[in-house]
Amino acid sequence: MNPMSAIKYLTLLNKFKANHPKLPQFIKAAGTIADEGTVAEVSVTTSAGKKIVANIKLTADDLRIIEEMRKTKAE
Repeated sequence: MNPMSAIKYLTLLNKFKANHPKLPQFIKAAGTIADEGTVAEVSVTTSAGKKIVANIKLTADDLRIIEEMRKTKAE
């Protein structure tokens, strides 16, 4: 990713976090209790009532990736 795209991405991410301050807190809290086999589910319901749902079961590799992302963010 080029530096200008990274700056734009971080600016947009920060705006999204400001618009939805509870989401990062929720994700952080969920990350502290997640272990191998944890199922994370996301559902989206449109204003018209259409709903889609997806879920993933976390693997040991997923948890290693998440931990590496945490370390990278702290740098």
